[in-house]
Amino acid sequence: MKVLVTGATGLIGGHVLRALRVAGHSVVGMSRRRPQGEAEQQWIECDFADMRKEQAWLPLLDGVDAVVNCVGIIRETLPGDFDRLHRAAPIALFAACERAAVRRVVQVSALGSHPDAATGYWRSKGAAEHDLLARTLSSVIIRPSLVYGDAGASSIMFRMLATLPVLAMPMAHGAKVQGIHVEELAEIVASLVSTEGAVPRELAVVGPRATTMADYLAALREGMGAPGAVVLDLPMPVARLVARVAQLMPSSALTPESLLMLERSADGSNTADARPAAALLGRPLRDPLSFARPDLLPAAVMDWGRPLLTIVMAMLWLLTAAVSWFGWPHAESFAWLAACGIPPAWQEPVLLGASVADCVMGLALLLRPRRWLWLMQLTLVLGYTVAMTFCLPEFWLHPFGPLSKNLPVLALMALMWRVTPKPIQSIH
Repeated sequence: MKVLVTGATGLIGGHVLRALRVAGHSVVGMSRRRPQGEAEQQWIECDFADMRKEQAWLPLLDGVDAVVNCVGIIRETLPGDFDRLHRAAPIALFAACERAAVRRVVQVSALGSHPDAATGYWRSKGAAEHDLLARTLSSVIIRPSLVYGDAGASSIMFRMLATLPVLAMPMAHGAKVQGIHVEELAEIVASLVSTEGAVPRELAVVGPRATTMADYLAALREGMGAPGAVVLDLPMPVARLVARVAQLMPSSALTPESLLMLERSADGSNTADARPAAALLGRPLRDPLSFARPDLLPAAVMDWGRPLLTIVMAMLWLLTAAVSWFGWPHAESFAWLAACGIPPAWQEPVLLGASVADCVMGLALLLRPRRWLWLMQLTLVLGYTVAMTFCLPEFWLHPFGPLSKNLPVLALMALMWRVTPKPIQSIH
């Protein structure tokens, strides 16, 4: 069959597209930009939010036998995005599918969706579901709980959280999820598209067991082989305050609305019977214990380790600058500079210049961290170490290790230099 997959560059859409091709279908992907390597005739470039008229969809459905709508966002970039992406555009698509006599429509929704639900995310998804169920189309609404995929933004975040030694999160031991691996979800969608007979109108696509968020993180931790951790419940009044602050960051998945959805899922509404999904898959569903792997552990740790090391190193430079100029006796500093061959007239300017340089380095790390800053630090500390080795070798024998401690610092700087990515350049 010829199948149109909307949102085909997202985590679910990308896997659905590949699963349908493996099943032998001719698949056309749709997203704002065509990915590299995709043939032009197998991709439609357009903004889904602009497709809110039935007439806009009809030319795209010529010869299409099935449509899978995988478009979804967890938070709005602009006010009204939920309505545009989750309700208006899908309803226009469903109307066009009905007119074009598309044989099968699969709508990826979410557990908890309802036209009268508590959040805009759930309400907009529920409104689209209500419209689709009222049509004569052969359609399936699938409702996942939590979807895991190695490259998924939420999965990357959860792996990072799982490796923290101590973590406080809202509803850690109250809210329940029922994670399913995205590869199995995609196979189930491909099966629903391929089935010629009747299909269920609504289907919960969930993993084999429900877990609390703390247990889900423990499963990811065990899969990666990470050390144990303590997961605490963040009090909800504090969590609501944190969510309001986090909402100011565009990339944050924690917002007052997502927190409310987490809170409402404590009653088990984000879980369901997994047997129908397993029956469609034709085998037992993967347990969350098998989702993550040991090779994912270093990246998960570095997701929080890199910003932590950046902040700590910046504090080290700033503290060194303050102590060098304000805290330590200048007479002793001048004696060290004299031992390094600095003339008396230059000693105070050199000390001031070194203190200012340390301060600038610390501020640069805090305000605008870049990969080249780590190479600059590496060069500077190495230069200090070599100079003091020749001029003040007794510092190698000092019990507090003012020079020997430079060795692990140099190693950390070299590590950060190699693991810090370049800023992504915009492509116009």
